[in-house]
Amino acid sequence: MSAQVARQFVFADPSKCIGCGLCELACALEKEHSLDGTKARIRVVRLGPLANMAVTCRLCENAPCVRACPRDALWQDERGVIRVEDEKCDICGWCLEACPYGAIVLDAERATVLICDLCDGEPKCMEICPTEALIWTTEEEATKMLPSSLSAIRSEAKQVIELGAWQLLFAKASEVAGKVEEKLKALARMAQERGLAVASPRAA
Repeated sequence: MSAQVARQFVFADPSKCIGCGLCELACALEKEHSLDGTKARIRVVRLGPLANMAVTCRLCENAPCVRACPRDALWQDERGVIRVEDEKCDICGWCLEACPYGAIVLDAERATVLICDLCDGEPKCMEICPTEALIWTTEEEATKMLPSSLSAIRSEAKQVIELGAWQLLFAKASEVAGKVEEKLKALARMAQERGLAVASPRAA
C-alpha cells in the first residue's frame, strides 16, 4: 500500500507577504465575479507592525469545521477540500468558531460561508501575488517555515533600526512598488475581461 500523500494548501510566507491585499481581490474576482475583497476565500492578517500573512483553508484532517456544522452543510472531499452546500447553510457561525486558522468567511448576502477550494489547482491568488509569497505547502512544512520566516522579519527590522540600513529598506520598497503596480494592471485586465468596469492604474 502506498503512503498517504500529504495534503497541500496555499500558504503565505510572512517574510515575503507585504499585506497588499491583491490576493483577496483576485480571489473575489475569480470566485464571486466581484472586486469586493470581503468576499474572498483568502484573508490578509496583520501579525504585527512589520509582519503580514494571508490565510486560507489548511485542509485539516478530520476537519473541525465539518464536525461543528449542525446542518451537515460542510463535507470534505477525497483531496481534503471543504465543500459547502449553500442551501443547507444558515450562517450560524459554528464553523467559523471551530476553524483554528480563521480561514472561513461568512457571506451574509448569500447566506452561506466561503472556503478556499484551491481553484482546481490553479489559484488566482498565487498568480497575482507581487512578491511570490503564496506557495503550495503541507501542514508539516508550514509549521516548520513559520518560525524561520518570523525570525527573518525580526532580523531585517533589527538591521534597519540598529544599523541604520534605511537605503536597503527604501530600495526594497521601490522594487516591490513596481511589482505591485504591474500586478494591479494585470488584475484590472482580468476584471475587464469579466465585464467589470475598473479604473486603470496610473502609469508611473
